[in-house]
Amino acid sequence: MNRIGTMGNRARCAGAPAMVLGAMMLALCGPVRAQDAGDGFIAAEQAVLGGEAAAGWRSTLFGGAGRAQGDGSRSVPDEFGSGRRPDEPEKAPGQPGQFGRKLKAGALSAVLPGAGQFYNGKRERAYLMAGVEVGIWTAYFVFDRQGDNRMESSREWSGIYAGTDGDHAESYWQSVGQYMDSDAYNDSRYREARALQETVSGVVGPEDAWQWVNEDRRIGYALLRADGNSAYDRRDFMILFAVLNRAVSVFDAVLGAGTVADAAQARVFGLDVELQLKPALTDPGARCVVSRSF
Repeated sequence: MNRIGTMGNRARCAGAPAMVLGAMMLALCGPVRAQDAGDGFIAAEQAVLGGEAAAGWRSTLFGGAGRAQGDGSRSVPDEFGSGRRPDEPEKAPGQPGQFGRKLKAGALSAVLPGAGQFYNGKRERAYLMAGVEVGIWTAYFVFDRQGDNRMESSREWSGIYAGTDGDHAESYWQSVGQYMDSDAYNDSRYREARALQETVSGVVGPEDAWQWVNEDRRIGYALLRADGNSAYDRRDFMILFAVLNRAVSVFDAVLGAGTVADAAQARVFGLDVELQLKPALTDPGARCVVSRSF
């Protein structure tokens, strides 16, 4: 009991000089405004604790700027109960949300590959996607024209060496390449009708008859038609490339409009799955990363 009393006396004795010193400073300096007192308090705290620690009290005591995090991104939460809340990023007026940006970017790329990338501000990828699209449709029309030229040449060839004339259906030109003359073709139609016990059809009349001068000319005709059909096949294949280019462009545009650039993230069966796409001129590629957090 005596020890406690002695400690209390020592505390009062230690606090007495501080109170006397404060009274003397008040008498010498006169009334002090709250802001001046706060500035003196902050200066003293900075001297003792350092600038970063002192800055945390400013928002609580005097309504100043809150203490920022180490990366300077935003203020720390209100741990002192001052009623101030951390500053939240505000969306600019008229700016669409994340889902709206994804939807718009994907729709633009579906209409014209590269438009969604241009909307996202990625002009290099936009030019790449648009350039691929232009190349695809250029090749489409080139192959289409090439096929038309080969077919026209084959008809001119058969007119010279087989005596064909006029416009006919595609089945007629196929038969010209398969039979040396129209009589051989008609015989095959009659045999087929008798075998199936059906009425004969597709017989070629005298006005549409043909006869090749030799087998080599007929083979030459067949090769011209084969080249034309190959060109048409390559033309049709370009449509598949156009569909794939649009799919890649839409996928990349939707990713580029998200919060994580160039990556799609999802959680499947407790695993974190991240898919990244890199359509570039110099080093294109893609990667999929599967991870699990413990």
